[in-house]
Amino acid sequence: MSSDDEGEQLSFGLFGDLLDEMHQDISDQPTLATRRATQKEFDVLCKLIGGFEKWSVLNEDCRREVVKNMDYWTRSRLGTCSKADHETVNTTPIKVHSIEVQDNESHYVLSPEDFDNVLVRVQFHHDFNSGKRFELVFSQLGEDTQIRWVKYMGRADVRSLILKNCNYYEEATKFAEKWMKRCNFEIAVLKVEMSQYPMASSIIKFLPCCKDLRIAADDLDAFRWWLQKVPEQLDSLQLLTHEQERNTLTLPGDFVGLPQIMTVPSLYFWCRAAFSDEQFLELKAKSMSFNAVNITDNGINQFLKNWINGKGVPGFSRALLWSRRQADKPVLIRGFEVRQWEGDFEREASGFCGDFERVCGRGDCLQVYSLIDPYESLTLSIMDDRISIYATGWKCTYDGRTYSDYGIP
Repeated sequence: MSSDDEGEQLSFGLFGDLLDEMHQDISDQPTLATRRATQKEFDVLCKLIGGFEKWSVLNEDCRREVVKNMDYWTRSRLGTCSKADHETVNTTPIKVHSIEVQDNESHYVLSPEDFDNVLVRVQFHHDFNSGKRFELVFSQLGEDTQIRWVKYMGRADVRSLILKNCNYYEEATKFAEKWMKRCNFEIAVLKVEMSQYPMASSIIKFLPCCKDLRIAADDLDAFRWWLQKVPEQLDSLQLLTHEQERNTLTLPGDFVGLPQIMTVPSLYFWCRAAFSDEQFLELKAKSMSFNAVNITDNGINQFLKNWINGKGVPGFSRALLWSRRQADKPVLIRGFEVRQWEGDFEREASGFCGDFERVCGRGDCLQVYSLIDPYESLTLSIMDDRISIYATGWKCTYDGRTYSDYGIP
Protein backbone atom coordinates (compact mmCIF):
# COMPACT_ATOMS: atom_id res chain seq x y z
CA MET A 1 0.00 0.00 0.00
CA SER A 2 1.37 3.45 -0.92
CA SER A 3 1.73 6.22 1.65
CA ASP A 4 -1.09 8.14 -0.10
CA ASP A 5 -3.43 5.16 0.17
CA GLU A 6 -2.42 4.56 3.76
CA GLY A 7 -2.89 8.22 4.62
CA GLU A 8 -6.37 8.24 3.10
CA GLN A 9 -7.32 5.13 5.01
CA LEU A 10 -5.85 6.59 8.18
CA SER A 11 -7.83 9.82 7.79
CA PHE A 12 -11.22 8.39 7.01
CA GLY A 13 -11.21 4.72 7.89
CA LEU A 14 -8.82 3.49 10.53
CA PHE A 15 -8.94 6.82 12.28
CA GLY A 16 -12.61 6.42 12.98
CA ASP A 17 -11.54 3.56 15.23
CA LEU A 18 -8.98 5.77 16.94
CA LEU A 19 -11.58 8.44 17.62
CA ASP A 20 -13.94 5.80 18.90
CA GLU A 21 -11.13 4.63 21.17
CA MET A 22 -10.61 8.14 22.50
CA HIS A 23 -14.32 8.55 23.13
CA GLN A 24 -14.70 5.41 25.23
CA ASP A 25 -12.81 3.97 28.16
CA ILE A 26 -13.59 0.39 27.11
CA SER A 27 -11.02 -0.76 24.57
CA ASP A 28 -12.50 -4.13 23.59
CA GLN A 29 -15.67 -2.79 21.94
CA PRO A 30 -16.19 -3.44 18.21
CA THR A 31 -14.99 -0.61 15.99
CA LEU A 32 -17.20 1.90 14.21
CA ALA A 33 -16.38 0.26 10.91
CA THR A 34 -17.62 -3.20 11.93
CA ARG A 35 -20.37 -2.96 14.54
CA ARG A 36 -24.03 -1.98 14.31
CA ALA A 37 -25.36 1.05 16.17
CA THR A 38 -26.81 0.20 19.57
CA GLN A 39 -30.41 1.02 20.48
CA LYS A 40 -29.16 3.65 22.93
CA GLU A 41 -27.13 5.35 20.21
CA PHE A 42 -30.10 5.17 17.86
CA ASP A 43 -32.36 6.76 20.49
CA VAL A 44 -29.88 9.58 21.16
CA LEU A 45 -29.60 10.37 17.47
CA CYS A 46 -33.37 10.14 17.01
CA LYS A 47 -33.89 12.66 19.81
CA LEU A 48 -31.25 14.94 18.34
CA ILE A 49 -32.92 15.28 14.94
CA GLY A 50 -36.50 15.14 16.19
CA GLY A 51 -37.33 11.62 15.08
CA PHE A 52 -36.80 9.40 12.05
CA GLU A 53 -40.40 9.29 10.80
CA LYS A 54 -39.62 11.57 7.85
CA TRP A 55 -35.90 10.83 7.57
CA SER A 56 -36.25 8.47 4.62
CA VAL A 57 -38.22 10.99 2.55
CA LEU A 58 -35.98 13.99 3.22
CA ASN A 59 -34.02 15.12 0.20
CA GLU A 60 -30.25 14.80 0.28
CA ASP A 61 -29.64 18.50 0.97
CA CYS A 62 -31.79 18.34 4.12
CA ARG A 63 -30.09 15.16 5.29
CA ARG A 64 -26.66 16.70 4.80
CA GLU A 65 -27.68 19.81 6.71
CA VAL A 66 -28.64 17.63 9.69
CA VAL A 67 -25.42 15.63 9.47
CA LYS A 68 -23.34 18.80 9.13
CA ASN A 69 -24.34 19.86 12.66
CA MET A 70 -23.58 16.51 14.30
CA ASP A 71 -20.35 15.90 16.15
CA TYR A 72 -17.94 13.34 14.76
CA TRP A 73 -19.01 10.44 16.92
CA THR A 74 -22.75 10.92 16.28
CA ARG A 75 -22.36 11.13 12.52
CA SER A 76 -20.09 8.08 12.53
CA ARG A 77 -22.82 6.06 14.21
CA LEU A 78 -25.43 7.32 11.76
CA GLY A 79 -23.18 6.16 8.95
CA THR A 80 -23.58 2.55 10.09
CA CYS A 81 -27.40 2.55 9.81
CA SER A 82 -27.79 2.03 6.06
CA LYS A 83 -25.98 2.35 2.76
CA ALA A 84 -27.81 5.63 2.02
CA ASP A 85 -26.91 7.04 5.45
CA HIS A 86 -23.31 5.99 4.94
CA GLU A 87 -23.23 7.88 1.63
CA THR A 88 -24.80 10.97 3.22
CA VAL A 89 -22.29 10.97 6.05
CA ASN A 90 -19.36 10.31 3.73
CA THR A 91 -20.21 13.25 1.44
CA THR A 92 -20.99 15.80 4.20
CA PRO A 93 -18.09 17.91 5.52
CA ILE A 94 -17.07 17.17 9.11
CA LYS A 95 -17.42 20.04 11.57
CA VAL A 96 -13.85 20.75 12.75
CA HIS A 97 -13.11 23.76 14.95
CA SER A 98 -9.33 23.95 14.77
CA ILE A 99 -6.23 22.27 13.37
CA GLU A 100 -2.71 22.69 14.71
CA VAL A 101 0.54 21.55 13.09
CA GLN A 102 3.80 22.02 15.01
CA ASP A 103 7.28 20.67 14.43
CA ASN A 104 9.80 19.58 17.04
CA GLU A 105 7.67 19.86 20.16
CA SER A 106 8.87 17.95 23.24
CA HIS A 107 6.96 14.72 23.93
CA TYR A 108 8.39 13.22 27.09
CA VAL A 109 5.70 10.54 27.27
CA LEU A 110 7.03 9.20 23.96
CA SER A 111 10.74 9.79 24.58
CA PRO A 112 12.88 11.40 27.31
CA GLU A 113 15.14 12.74 24.56
CA ASP A 114 14.25 15.38 21.97
CA PHE A 115 13.58 14.00 18.50
CA ASP A 116 12.49 15.39 15.13
CA ASN A 117 8.72 15.25 14.90
CA VAL A 118 5.54 16.95 13.76
CA LEU A 119 2.47 17.17 16.00
CA VAL A 120 -0.96 17.30 14.38
CA ARG A 121 -3.89 18.22 16.61
CA VAL A 122 -7.49 18.19 15.32
CA GLN A 123 -10.11 19.69 17.63
CA PHE A 124 -13.83 19.27 16.97
CA HIS A 125 -15.23 21.49 19.72
CA HIS A 126 -14.32 25.10 20.51
CA ASP A 127 -13.66 24.17 24.14
CA PHE A 128 -10.27 22.45 24.42
CA ASN A 129 -11.32 20.87 27.72
CA SER A 130 -14.26 19.11 26.06
CA GLY A 131 -11.85 16.34 25.11
CA LYS A 132 -13.25 16.25 21.56
CA ARG A 133 -9.87 16.26 19.86
CA PHE A 134 -7.00 14.00 18.96
CA GLU A 135 -3.24 14.45 18.71
CA LEU A 136 -0.81 12.48 16.57
CA VAL A 137 2.99 12.68 16.56
CA PHE A 138 4.74 11.90 13.26
CA SER A 139 8.43 10.97 13.23
CA GLN A 140 10.92 9.19 10.97
CA LEU A 141 11.75 5.53 11.59
CA GLY A 142 14.35 4.54 9.03
CA GLU A 143 12.67 4.86 5.64
CA ASP A 144 9.19 4.77 7.20
CA THR A 145 6.97 7.18 9.09
CA GLN A 146 5.96 6.27 12.63
CA ILE A 147 2.71 7.76 13.95
CA ARG A 148 2.12 7.69 17.69
CA TRP A 149 -0.61 8.83 20.02
CA VAL A 150 -1.28 8.40 23.72
CA LYS A 151 -4.33 6.79 25.29
CA TYR A 152 -4.78 7.25 29.03
CA MET A 153 -6.25 4.24 30.83
CA GLY A 154 -5.01 4.85 34.36
CA ARG A 155 -1.58 5.33 32.82
CA ALA A 156 -0.21 6.57 29.53
CA ASP A 157 -0.48 3.87 26.88
CA VAL A 158 1.38 4.74 23.66
CA ARG A 159 -0.24 3.46 20.46
CA SER A 160 1.47 3.54 17.06
CA LEU A 161 1.30 2.57 13.41
CA ILE A 162 3.76 2.67 10.51
CA LEU A 163 3.46 4.16 7.03
CA LYS A 164 5.96 2.51 4.69
CA ASN A 165 8.57 4.31 2.57
CA CYS A 166 7.64 7.93 3.20
CA ASN A 167 8.84 11.11 4.88
CA TYR A 168 7.28 12.02 8.23
CA TYR A 169 7.27 15.77 7.55
CA GLU A 170 5.35 15.39 4.30
CA GLU A 171 2.97 12.80 5.73
CA ALA A 172 2.10 14.99 8.71
CA THR A 173 1.19 17.97 6.55
CA LYS A 174 -0.72 15.78 4.08
CA PHE A 175 -2.66 14.28 6.97
CA ALA A 176 -3.50 17.72 8.40
CA GLU A 177 -4.61 18.98 4.99
CA LYS A 178 -6.78 15.91 4.40
CA TRP A 179 -8.65 16.81 7.58
CA MET A 180 -9.01 20.36 6.30
CA LYS A 181 -10.42 18.95 3.08
CA ARG A 182 -12.75 16.64 5.02
CA CYS A 183 -14.30 19.70 6.70
CA ASN A 184 -14.41 21.58 3.38
CA PHE A 185 -11.59 23.83 4.67
CA GLU A 186 -14.13 25.47 7.02
CA ILE A 187 -12.01 25.59 10.18
CA ALA A 188 -12.25 28.58 12.52
CA VAL A 189 -8.75 28.31 13.99
CA LEU A 190 -5.47 27.36 12.31
CA LYS A 191 -2.09 27.19 14.03
CA VAL A 192 0.96 26.20 11.99
CA GLU A 193 4.42 26.33 13.54
CA MET A 194 6.79 24.70 11.06
CA SER A 195 10.19 25.78 9.78
CA GLN A 196 9.57 24.51 6.23
CA TYR A 197 5.89 24.04 5.43
CA PRO A 198 5.60 22.32 2.00
CA MET A 199 3.67 25.10 0.29
CA ALA A 200 4.43 23.85 -3.22
CA SER A 201 2.52 20.59 -2.68
CA SER A 202 -0.27 22.05 -0.53
CA ILE A 203 -3.91 21.50 -1.51
CA ILE A 204 -5.08 24.54 0.48
CA LYS A 205 -6.76 27.10 -1.78
CA PHE A 206 -8.70 29.19 0.74
CA LEU A 207 -9.90 28.91 4.34
CA PRO A 208 -13.18 30.86 4.17
CA CYS A 209 -14.18 30.50 7.84
CA CYS A 210 -10.79 31.05 9.47
CA LYS A 211 -10.93 33.75 12.14
CA ASP A 212 -7.92 32.93 14.31
CA LEU A 213 -4.55 32.44 12.58
CA ARG A 214 -1.21 31.70 14.24
CA ILE A 215 1.80 31.11 11.97
CA ALA A 216 5.42 30.53 12.96
CA ALA A 217 7.83 30.62 10.03
CA ASP A 218 11.34 31.68 9.05
CA ASP A 219 10.67 34.00 6.12
CA LEU A 220 8.32 36.65 4.77
CA ASP A 221 7.18 34.53 1.81
CA ALA A 222 5.62 31.99 4.17
CA PHE A 223 3.70 34.70 6.01
CA ARG A 224 2.46 36.15 2.71
CA TRP A 225 1.39 32.71 1.50
CA TRP A 226 -0.70 32.03 4.59
CA LEU A 227 -2.38 35.45 4.63
CA GLN A 228 -3.49 34.84 1.04
CA LYS A 229 -5.39 31.78 2.29
CA VAL A 230 -7.60 33.55 4.84
CA PRO A 231 -10.34 36.22 4.73
CA GLU A 232 -9.44 39.88 5.06
CA GLN A 233 -11.32 40.17 8.37
CA LEU A 234 -9.81 38.03 11.14
CA ASP A 235 -10.40 38.08 14.89
CA SER A 236 -6.84 37.24 15.91
CA LEU A 237 -3.51 37.14 14.07
CA GLN A 238 -0.17 35.94 15.42
CA LEU A 239 2.99 35.85 13.30
CA LEU A 240 6.09 34.45 14.97
CA THR A 241 9.69 33.78 14.01
CA HIS A 242 12.30 31.67 15.72
CA GLU A 243 14.38 33.44 18.36
CA GLN A 244 17.35 33.98 16.05
CA GLU A 245 15.18 35.76 13.45
CA ARG A 246 13.25 37.96 15.87
CA ASN A 247 15.63 40.91 15.55
CA THR A 248 16.57 40.38 11.89
CA LEU A 249 13.34 39.61 10.01
CA THR A 250 11.35 42.79 9.33
CA LEU A 251 7.79 42.82 8.03
CA PRO A 252 7.86 45.65 5.44
CA GLY A 253 5.35 48.47 5.13
CA ASP A 254 3.47 46.97 2.18
CA PHE A 255 3.03 43.72 4.09
CA VAL A 256 1.83 45.22 7.37
CA GLY A 257 -0.61 47.32 5.33
CA LEU A 258 -2.57 44.21 4.28
CA PRO A 259 -6.25 44.20 5.35
CA GLN A 260 -5.77 41.06 7.46
CA ILE A 261 -3.33 43.06 9.59
CA MET A 262 -4.82 46.55 9.53
CA THR A 263 -8.33 45.42 10.55
CA VAL A 264 -7.68 42.58 13.01
CA PRO A 265 -8.80 43.22 16.65
CA SER A 266 -5.96 41.21 18.21
CA LEU A 267 -2.46 41.45 16.74
CA TYR A 268 0.76 39.80 17.94
CA PHE A 269 4.07 39.75 16.02
CA TRP A 270 7.20 38.10 17.40
CA CYS A 271 9.42 40.01 14.96
CA ARG A 272 10.14 43.51 13.65
CA ALA A 273 7.26 45.32 11.94
CA ALA A 274 7.80 48.44 9.82
CA PHE A 275 4.51 50.21 10.54
CA SER A 276 4.65 53.90 9.67
CA ASP A 277 3.06 56.38 12.06
CA GLU A 278 0.12 56.67 9.67
CA GLN A 279 -0.41 52.90 9.56
CA PHE A 280 -0.08 52.64 13.33
CA LEU A 281 -2.80 55.24 13.80
CA GLU A 282 -5.09 53.40 11.36
CA LEU A 283 -4.82 50.00 13.07
CA LYS A 284 -8.11 48.59 14.40
CA ALA A 285 -6.41 46.37 16.97
CA LYS A 286 -7.72 46.49 20.53
CA SER A 287 -4.68 44.50 21.61
CA MET A 288 -1.30 44.60 19.84
CA SER A 289 2.32 43.66 20.44
CA PHE A 290 5.24 43.91 18.02
CA ASN A 291 8.79 45.18 17.62
CA ALA A 292 8.18 48.74 16.38
CA VAL A 293 10.79 49.76 13.80
CA ASN A 294 9.51 53.04 12.36
CA ILE A 295 6.90 54.33 14.83
CA THR A 296 8.05 57.63 16.31
CA ASP A 297 7.36 59.32 19.63
CA ASN A 298 5.20 61.79 17.69
CA GLY A 299 3.14 58.89 16.36
CA ILE A 300 2.65 57.48 19.86
CA ASN A 301 1.73 60.95 21.11
CA GLN A 302 -0.98 61.22 18.45
CA PHE A 303 -2.21 57.72 19.34
CA LEU A 304 -2.66 58.84 22.96
CA LYS A 305 -4.37 62.06 21.91
CA ASN A 306 -6.82 60.13 19.74
CA TRP A 307 -7.79 57.98 22.72
CA ILE A 308 -8.02 60.98 25.06
CA ASN A 309 -10.44 62.71 22.67
CA GLY A 310 -12.61 59.64 22.08
CA LYS A 311 -11.19 58.90 18.63
CA GLY A 312 -9.29 55.75 19.53
CA VAL A 313 -10.26 52.17 18.78
CA PRO A 314 -13.42 51.28 20.76
CA GLY A 315 -12.59 48.74 23.46
CA PHE A 316 -8.83 49.35 23.26
CA SER A 317 -6.98 47.34 25.91
CA ARG A 318 -3.22 47.34 25.27
CA ALA A 319 -0.35 48.20 22.92
CA LEU A 320 3.16 46.85 23.54
CA LEU A 321 5.64 48.61 21.28
CA TRP A 322 9.00 46.88 21.63
CA SER A 323 12.06 48.92 20.71
CA ARG A 324 15.56 49.43 22.10
CA ARG A 325 15.74 53.18 21.65
CA GLN A 326 15.67 56.09 24.05
CA ALA A 327 12.12 57.44 24.24
CA ASP A 328 11.60 61.21 24.37
CA LYS A 329 9.17 61.53 27.27
CA PRO A 330 8.28 65.23 26.72
CA VAL A 331 7.32 64.42 23.11
CA LEU A 332 5.26 61.40 24.17
CA ILE A 333 3.09 63.44 26.56
CA ARG A 334 3.07 66.76 24.73
CA GLY A 335 -0.31 68.51 24.62
CA PHE A 336 -2.10 66.79 27.51
CA GLU A 337 -1.85 66.40 31.26
CA VAL A 338 -0.64 63.23 32.93
CA ARG A 339 -0.41 62.02 36.51
CA GLN A 340 2.95 60.59 37.53
CA TRP A 341 2.62 57.42 39.59
CA GLU A 342 5.13 58.44 42.23
CA GLY A 343 3.28 60.31 44.95
CA ASP A 344 -0.47 60.57 45.52
CA PHE A 345 -1.56 58.16 42.78
CA GLU A 346 0.59 55.31 44.05
CA ARG A 347 -0.75 55.83 47.56
CA GLU A 348 -4.37 55.92 46.33
CA ALA A 349 -4.04 52.83 44.12
CA SER A 350 -1.23 50.93 45.81
CA GLY A 351 -2.78 47.52 45.22
CA PHE A 352 -3.18 48.13 41.50
CA CYS A 353 0.32 49.59 41.16
CA GLY A 354 1.82 46.55 42.86
CA ASP A 355 -0.12 44.15 40.65
CA PHE A 356 0.86 46.11 37.54
CA GLU A 357 4.55 45.98 38.42
CA ARG A 358 4.43 42.21 39.00
CA VAL A 359 2.56 41.46 35.77
CA CYS A 360 3.65 44.18 33.34
CA GLY A 361 6.88 45.55 34.75
CA ARG A 362 7.25 49.04 36.14
CA GLY A 363 9.32 51.50 34.17
CA ASP A 364 8.37 55.17 34.26
CA CYS A 365 4.58 55.00 34.67
CA LEU A 366 2.07 57.77 34.08
CA GLN A 367 -1.71 57.83 34.12
CA VAL A 368 -3.39 59.45 31.09
CA TYR A 369 -7.03 60.50 31.52
CA SER A 370 -9.83 60.68 28.97
CA LEU A 371 -11.37 64.06 28.18
CA ILE A 372 -14.63 62.31 27.28
CA ASP A 373 -14.90 60.55 30.64
CA PRO A 374 -12.29 61.59 33.23
CA TYR A 375 -12.94 58.42 35.23
CA GLU A 376 -11.38 56.37 32.41
CA SER A 377 -7.63 56.32 31.91
CA LEU A 378 -4.61 54.67 30.33
CA THR A 379 -1.30 53.71 31.89
CA LEU A 380 1.73 54.76 29.85
CA SER A 381 4.81 52.77 30.85
CA ILE A 382 8.20 53.81 29.46
CA MET A 383 10.90 51.14 29.76
CA ASP A 384 14.31 50.51 28.20
CA ASP A 385 13.02 47.87 25.78
CA ARG A 386 9.43 49.00 25.13
CA ILE A 387 6.70 51.57 25.46
CA SER A 388 3.49 50.05 26.80
CA ILE A 389 0.00 51.51 26.81
CA TYR A 390 -2.72 49.78 28.85
CA ALA A 391 -6.36 50.67 29.43
CA THR A 392 -6.38 50.42 33.23
CA GLY A 393 -8.95 52.90 34.58
CA TRP A 394 -12.72 52.35 34.29
CA LYS A 395 -15.72 54.29 35.51
CA CYS A 396 -17.64 52.58 38.33
CA THR A 397 -20.62 53.58 40.44
CA TYR A 398 -21.42 52.13 43.85
CA ASP A 399 -23.97 53.32 46.41
CA GLY A 400 -24.47 56.56 44.50
CA ARG A 401 -20.74 57.31 44.33
CA THR A 402 -18.82 57.42 41.05
CA TYR A 403 -15.12 56.57 41.06
CA SER A 404 -12.29 55.08 38.97
CA ASP A 405 -11.53 51.40 39.34
CA TYR A 406 -8.05 50.32 38.25
CA GLY A 407 -7.02 46.94 36.91
CA ILE A 408 -4.88 45.17 34.32
CA PRO A 409 -6.74 44.35 31.08
